[in-house]
Amino acid sequence: MTGLSSLPEVLEIFGGVRIGMKLTFNVQWWRNLAIAGQLSLAAGILTSSLYLATDQAIAFPQIAQQENNRSNPSTSSPARSSVTWDDFENHVAIVDGVRIRYLVAGQGDPLVLIHGWPQHSLMWHTVAPILAENFTVIVPDLRGAGGSAITRDGYDKRTMAEDIRKLLDQLGHEEIFLAGYDHGAGVAYSFAAMYPDRVRKLAFMEYGLPGFGYEDLLTAQPDWTVGTNWQLSFFTVPDVAEFAFRGQERELLSWFFWHDSANPSAVSQEHFEEYVRHVSKPGALRAGIEYYAAVWRDRTNNQEFARRPLTMPVLGIGGQYGIGEFVAEGLKPVAQDVRSAVIPQAGHWLGDENPEVLAEVLQQFFIEAD
Repeated sequence: MTGLSSLPEVLEIFGGVRIGMKLTFNVQWWRNLAIAGQLSLAAGILTSSLYLATDQAIAFPQIAQQENNRSNPSTSSPARSSVTWDDFENHVAIVDGVRIRYLVAGQGDPLVLIHGWPQHSLMWHTVAPILAENFTVIVPDLRGAGGSAITRDGYDKRTMAEDIRKLLDQLGHEEIFLAGYDHGAGVAYSFAAMYPDRVRKLAFMEYGLPGFGYEDLLTAQPDWTVGTNWQLSFFTVPDVAEFAFRGQERELLSWFFWHDSANPSAVSQEHFEEYVRHVSKPGALRAGIEYYAAVWRDRTNNQEFARRPLTMPVLGIGGQYGIGEFVAEGLKPVAQDVRSAVIPQAGHWLGDENPEVLAEVLQQFFIEAD
């Protein structure tokens, strides 16, 4: 098995997995999401098939910058921000024996940004400095990612939310603004549901909650292809998923940053290499897979949390070519005050595809009066 060219063989062996966009769901908004997602993926599927047809490992895809008529974002923040990513100070906290790495910069009320997978805190390289002009921005690495400990278990969102709570207790922050992206949005929701009095506002990005539609994406359909979210299903069997992709982390991440993107070159080569380095550490791939395998525990916990809907303002944010407005629709069963924002010229990877607009949306939401 060499390179990502073996991926179709893996999919065939394990049931032709493609997690779906055009599925039959028990929630209408997931149907709409499916249709929107297929349109944004069509061109990428054709491009990727040319790579997958070869017997060579795929280099990280680099698309001409003029496609989006803008440069790839770098670690430097826009000119209007006097704070840079390099100004963020690295710290380590030990919470119940678990090493949690976090970065801090800025001044003002505390704002916590929680990353998704396969990324870590680096995904906020452009967004965080802009927000640090008005907030004390705290950017942790979740357990199993970045510079934090790689533990054997504890990857359900409730447990990871407790990690964040214990970190904030050590830092002395009682009330916070909170933003989560991808699996980090699931962590943020769990935190807000368990500690509603500690969250002034919640931003929830590019994610659907298990218990409210997410798990419906695990059911195989005849139209699945390599271009959509087959990993949601495949990674629920972590022993098999780790066996299939151990030693193939670079190829796996090449696929991740291509699929569900409006601009597959938005993640710079330098940052891609950093993500590969972290995911290739002993145990790190398995830890990331466990984020997905926790879906059943997350479903049970989320359904329990939803008995008390969130009362703080909640902003659902999706990419124009990602989940879009359906992020907010999916939050309505669990929150009373739901707003919506769609980031233009972005697919799933909001912090890289259009970080300046994302930062503006977050800043406006957190600053404006309730």
